[in-house]
Amino acid sequence: MDTTVIIVSYKSAHLIEKNIKKFDKETKIIIVENSNNSNLKKGIENNFKNVKVILNRNSGFGQAANLGANLVKTKYIFFCSPDNYVEKNAINELENISNNLNENFGILVLKDQHRYSPGMEKVKKPCGISCFFVKKKIFLSLDGFDENFFLYFEDTDLVKRFLNYNHDVYKVPVKYSNFLGSHHKKFNYTIDINRNWHFMWSKFYFKKKHFGYSYGLITTLPYFIRSFLKILINFKKPEKKARYFARMSGLYNSYLLRKSWFRPKIDNQ
Repeated sequence: MDTTVIIVSYKSAHLIEKNIKKFDKETKIIIVENSNNSNLKKGIENNFKNVKVILNRNSGFGQAANLGANLVKTKYIFFCSPDNYVEKNAINELENISNNLNENFGILVLKDQHRYSPGMEKVKKPCGISCFFVKKKIFLSLDGFDENFFLYFEDTDLVKRFLNYNHDVYKVPVKYSNFLGSHHKKFNYTIDINRNWHFMWSKFYFKKKHFGYSYGLITTLPYFIRSFLKILINFKKPEKKARYFARMSGLYNSYLLRKSWFRPKIDNQ
């Protein structure tokens, strides 16, 4: 095989080994560990000779994925989250599809087994993607993920740039299943606040980047107003209020063209 798997991990130690075992033992795997867990690195590298763990300061999914991509020596890269489990022989199937297409593709996207349909489908507009296969040369030529995104929309942005440069994107008949959450459940609330902040920050940033500031403002302002009203409605419900405040704050900071500075406060837990 001429593919390296990249898995970006954050508080995902409970999922990593199961994920690794879904791949052939000869498959090269790079795990970029954003929670800087040295025990995870030691345990994984002792148990799996085909896996390299890179300890990384958490600067977002895109930065970690790009770090891994720049270490890849193979022709292809397969990106997969800790909670996405691929079907047996997925990498072989993807390489075969690549050969059948005579390498005329930009991205091959796996299908969620719960929404599976047979055959290949050409992607015509930007969308979010989970497990996907790219040629390293093209990925790096487009500078990989935009690292201004800390979380959310970095994959949609990547698809849009591939399509802008006329690199075809296909959904292919190779399946994955989703565990619904790559972090440990004890961090649910803190991660939820983090996600709400970054989802809204990234939503505006994506729209501004590709369609201009005015378009981004007009199309996201209803979310800002709705979040403000929800804060008032849920004034005596601290958790709900915090969630909507995070959404409003994410948008506000994005409107002011500030970087995506918000971080989950669990790095040392």
